[in-house]
Amino acid sequence: MTPNWKVAQDAYPVNDRWVWLNNCGTTPTGRHIVARMHDYFGKCAAHGPGPGEYSPAALGHKLKAVLARLLHASPHEIALVHNTAEAMHMVSLGLDLVPGDEILVLEHEYPSNVYPWQTWQSRGVTLRSVPLAPTPDEFLHNFRQTLGPRTRVAAMSMVHWCTGLPLPLAEMAPLCHERAIRLVIDGAQGVGQVPMDFQALCPCVLAFSAWKWLLGPLGLGVLVIDNQVLSTLSPVLKGTDAMADPSAYLPYQTTFKATADRYTYSTANFNDWVYFAESLDWLEGFGFEPVQARIHQLTDELWQGLEAAGFRSAYARDSGPSSGILAVDKPGVDCHLLAHQLRKHGILAKERLGRLRLAPHIYIGSEQITRTVQTIDELATDARG
Repeated sequence: MTPNWKVAQDAYPVNDRWVWLNNCGTTPTGRHIVARMHDYFGKCAAHGPGPGEYSPAALGHKLKAVLARLLHASPHEIALVHNTAEAMHMVSLGLDLVPGDEILVLEHEYPSNVYPWQTWQSRGVTLRSVPLAPTPDEFLHNFRQTLGPRTRVAAMSMVHWCTGLPLPLAEMAPLCHERAIRLVIDGAQGVGQVPMDFQALCPCVLAFSAWKWLLGPLGLGVLVIDNQVLSTLSPVLKGTDAMADPSAYLPYQTTFKATADRYTYSTANFNDWVYFAESLDWLEGFGFEPVQARIHQLTDELWQGLEAAGFRSAYARDSGPSSGILAVDKPGVDCHLLAHQLRKHGILAKERLGRLRLAPHIYIGSEQITRTVQTIDELATDARG
């Protein structure tokens, strides 16, 4: 049965003022989340923090159960952290690398998956970039060519944040496994809009933020660590909640939790957990697969209209799996100026690497897509550099 997407549109008041096409950046808040937070704060006011269904234990269990279904992972492999950068730093600093080793990152990667690895450069470890490409197959060729005998880590994204290119991780993972290379995946631009099967792909680590395709709160992230990899990483942050018995304060403990939960090392922002639990429930109510399909359908509608208007995609959209990020340009058009003009017309998009980046979600309707295409076509003439 096809979900009623009008329900999704009606749930987001932002539609009264904006066509929000920056869902790969930040996302607005839905009415269902406002109602849940109101209920939560009301119960906190009446009963104190953590009442009933809002206890930290209940919330943590619920979040990890839903995430495990979405990611095809074990709940024991999942930890709730603050953001992708924090997760990557904890993983990076927990590795045992030596001078001469090599780490691969993606060309023009988002800083959260570069800065944590730069720490190793002062210790004699080399950081190299895998060149971008217009198709997944060409990128796979570049990745294969960049692998070296001293490559120890490949820190790659599911989807490139500027171009929307979905990386061929299913083909890259076996190359890493054959060479004992740790595959670390930044899922911030992928989880929620392209499939992720953690068990099948078997990366060492997956990290992502809650506030993009999963419509969660700013300041909450997820870290997933393969059970077999966990024992090989040295914990770099030690807090009460990281220890084997978080309720035992004295004497001080020396044994960490045996699960990825050790990385939720101290008191979390439980307000964010409530927000995220509601957003995941809401998305799962439509079905995660139908949600992904709807995102891609809306992106395809954008692309069909803009292609007809003479725009070019940053990657060949007929070359394999698509993504919900569309990055386009048109000869002679200043996309930075175009994004600025669109904002004046109530359409939020961003310029990245000289292209206009658009990313719809399920609360956007086809009529908003049509309006966006028409407005971009009209404004493009005025945005010529």
